[in-house]
Order: sequence, then C-alpha cells, then structure tokens
Amino acid sequence: MQLDGQVAVIGVGSVGSMALWRTALRSRDVVGFEAAHSASDRTAVGGDTRLFRRAYQEGAKYSGLLAESERLFLELNDSGGTAFIPCGGLSIGARGGSYMSALGVSIRETAAEHSVLEHDELGARYPQHQLLPNDFGIFDPHAGAIRTDQAVLTAVELAKQAGAVVKSHTRIRSVVSHRDHVEISSESERWHFASVVIAGGAWSSDLLPERVRLGVYAARLSLSWFLARDAADYLPERFPIFIRESGGVHIYGAPTVDGATVKVSGMTPHTRIEDPDQLVRDLSDVENMAAIDAVSRFLPGLHPAPVRADSYPELYSPDDAPLVGWVDEMPGVYVATGFSGRGFKIAPGVGETIAREILGGAPSPELAFLSPQRALSP
Repeated sequence: MQLDGQVAVIGVGSVGSMALWRTALRSRDVVGFEAAHSASDRTAVGGDTRLFRRAYQEGAKYSGLLAESERLFLELNDSGGTAFIPCGGLSIGARGGSYMSALGVSIRETAAEHSVLEHDELGARYPQHQLLPNDFGIFDPHAGAIRTDQAVLTAVELAKQAGAVVKSHTRIRSVVSHRDHVEISSESERWHFASVVIAGGAWSSDLLPERVRLGVYAARLSLSWFLARDAADYLPERFPIFIRESGGVHIYGAPTVDGATVKVSGMTPHTRIEDPDQLVRDLSDVENMAAIDAVSRFLPGLHPAPVRADSYPELYSPDDAPLVGWVDEMPGVYVATGFSGRGFKIAPGVGETIAREILGGAPSPELAFLSPQRALSP
C-alpha cells in the first residue's frame, strides 16, 4: 500500500493545530485536514480568547500538561504575534464555596504559585469587581488570556514551515483501520496513512467507534461581550482573567483585546445539541437576561447590555475529562477530543504528547486517566 503520509490530523483547530505543529517538528510526512479553514470562528476556536491557569480547580492531575502548555504558548509568542497574554488570573468567591475549596485543594497538592487577596485588598487592587461581603480572591501569576485565532494560526504556520501540509475545506467522512494502515475518506477522495489523529471537536463523534460515540455528546456554549465605560480599566495590565462563583452566580472573563469590549460569559450552562452544523448562534432571551443580571451585579464598569454575543460547539464527555490516546477498536487511530469546554489551556501540552506517542514514543503514564478506553456512560 502506497501511503499518502505518515500521520494525518483530522481537525486543525485548538488541539489539532498543536498536534500538527509538534508532530511536524519530528516528521515531515504530516497532513492536516480541516473541514472549514484554520481558526474558523464557527468552531471551538471562535470567541477571541480562552483562559489559561496554572492554579487549576479541576485537579492536580493536569499540572504537567499545564506546565508544558505554558512553555509552548510562550514559544508561540516568540515566533511572532501574541498567542498568549500573560496578565495573571483571579479566582473570586466565598470561603467554603465549592469552587474556591476545590481550587485550594489543587493548589496545595501542586504547590502552584499564588497569592491570597482578602476582601479589602482584592477590592483595592481590582475595583472593577463589585464584591460581596464574604468574597476573597486567589491570584495566579502564571495565568493569562489565550488569543485563540493567533495561537492556532501561528501553530499551523510553524507546522507548514516544518513541512506539514494542510488541506482546508476537506471534511473527512470516514476513518477505517486496516492491518497496516488507516484509510480516511472525504466525499470525493480517500487517503492512506500509517496513523491518524482525530481532533475534530464536536464533529469528531461520527468518526469514533460506537462505544466511544455513545458516551460523548455535542453541546453549545454561549459567549457575550460588553462595552467598557472606560476601556483603560480593562486592559490586560489592569484586569486579569477571572473566574468567579459568588452569590449563586458563575461567571468568567478576560481583559479587552480590541480596546473597547470585555468578554464575560459562563452565566448559563452548556446545552446539548444534536448537530453542530445546525448550531443556534444567537443567545436566547433567558441567556441575555442572565448575562445582563450578572454584569449589573458584579462588573459596574461595563454597560450591562451585551453588544456582541455568539455560541460555539464542543464535545463533552460524561466526566468532563478529555479523551486522549489510542483507540483499541481502531488500530492506528489516536483520539484527542471530548475536551468539555476546557481544551485550549492544555492544547499545546496535549499536542506534544500526541507527537511523542504517535511516532513511537512510550505512553505517558500521568495521562492514563484520559484514556479513551475508560468506561464512558452516556
């Protein structure tokens, strides 16, 4: 069988772009397939920014991936542009609350660098936040905002410079494992590779084996932006990324990247969808009212009516942990999907792991908890 390449990466978005970059540095025989185009805002790359944190509430098990990802985001910055804005990050909430308690446990387990800001100090340093009486803060100096489009496009450009090829507007419809290769097909063409990485986000599901496909689901996440009364107060040097759980409200946000608007989201939970191609992008009245209420209460320096809103699709797993690793039912196929809205911050570290493992390196034991072989209940 004449192979068309050593490795194919299906989906050149938040994770696939990083896998393409890190793999291309080790093998020139790498091809990426993208259904739209790199950094399309109709995928999980949309929305301008994502949050990066080293003090990570989701658990110490991610600490290695986060450290590697921080290093690689800074390497992307060194290549031109600003893929990562290292502005620090705030977590805000009440002592005893579920989020701040879990964050504290994770920090103790990883010895993550941080500082505690009691109520009055937090209010003095960051007056943009209207605090409740029991609120305090934890500041993460390694946190920052990821510029999603810049990160993806820089990674893709570096991959191309290393010899990778990207086929845009080429949606892969099937992945079939054979004894000594993997065959992938679009509507009109087919290709053969030694190994294939499935990193198509919400569109991955149809390419996965039944056991995995039945255990994951596509969902819609909503985003909103608000005009600052004084944009200077929300520049990265004065307004770190933040996550807040207080007063029964969960919100997160990032500093302005356009000099006018501030992204504040998270007020409403994700909702299941059947088809990411049929995603409803406009926010509902309920979503808009939740956003207006949260901003009115907690961020008085922003005009409370959103001036921009959007939604994007993502693939969720039942335990909210991604699926990263080889698939037993499909020899030669490696999956990196199901990131459950948390993928961008660890994407470079995952891309590095993929590159090592898919080209014959030993599995990373610290990532065994992400194995697609684990039980997935729908």
